[in-house]
Amino acid sequence: MMKRFVVRVAGLIVGVGLGVVVPGGAQAAAVPKRNDGLNETIYWVHGIQVGPKVKVPVADCKQWDAAVKRYRGGSFTGTVRTVGYYKNDKNCNAQIARTDRNTSIKELGRLLAWDIYNNYTKKGKSVDAVGHSMGGLIIRSAITGVQKKLSGWPPRLFVEDVVTFSTPHSGTLFANACGFTQCKEMRIDSSFLKWLSKTPYSTQRTDWTLIGSTKDIAVPAWSATVTDAKKAGYFTPGHRVVFTDGKGLSHSGIYKQTANSGYKVRYWNAPQASQGWIKKTNHVSPVVMARNGNYYFSKW
Repeated sequence: MMKRFVVRVAGLIVGVGLGVVVPGGAQAAAVPKRNDGLNETIYWVHGIQVGPKVKVPVADCKQWDAAVKRYRGGSFTGTVRTVGYYKNDKNCNAQIARTDRNTSIKELGRLLAWDIYNNYTKKGKSVDAVGHSMGGLIIRSAITGVQKKLSGWPPRLFVEDVVTFSTPHSGTLFANACGFTQCKEMRIDSSFLKWLSKTPYSTQRTDWTLIGSTKDIAVPAWSATVTDAKKAGYFTPGHRVVFTDGKGLSHSGIYKQTANSGYKVRYWNAPQASQGWIKKTNHVSPVVMARNGNYYFSKW
């Protein structure tokens, strides 16, 4: 039976997952094995657009150009899918919706989940993902809804690796100054953060790398890397990375840094948990760390 899911946006009915037959008795695609390489499709998901001069949210997906170029220079051969979801977003090649800031992050996650499922999972292909700020929560939401087997969500997802830059996994006080739905959901101890899975794995077990910066005044490093177990949204990722010194470590600049050295960093790897936090000086930039995270932790 063909199912068509729709979302009502500003009075319009927008089809989601049109022409998709949700597998019931049909044989599902086999779960792909981890390939720990750089040839998979990567989804790039931007964050919320707010500020005193931002009356209409518009994201330009060219913001990812520096990061994508660095990936390309590092033998990345996969497809790039830059995700847009605001009504006026531009230069995005995966426009999953035409919404505003009062659309729930959970709903954006559902729409992202369907895009991944329709284009890759149902064909037996896995993907990686990178999110900045709220974009990381959209990715986490996509995986959570499928993991919880919610009605109206895809039956499964194959997401091998996820890297988030300055994502408020445990919330941020800056969200208190904004009244939009998306801001409310990013407040510390919000019901949305409590809803998110504490073990956010897709059908293909997902490896998470969380990157934060002590120079980020919008999203503190403890929230970006989930180091406070008492906060809503807590979970234990595979890798935590905190940048403590170097250029471009602000909230809006962290994902644009591509240098091969010049940064101070401390990181924690689950497979090396007995070593605690490992400190490095004159280390690679956040984007290079993200690339390594989407490759495999042993290559760090």
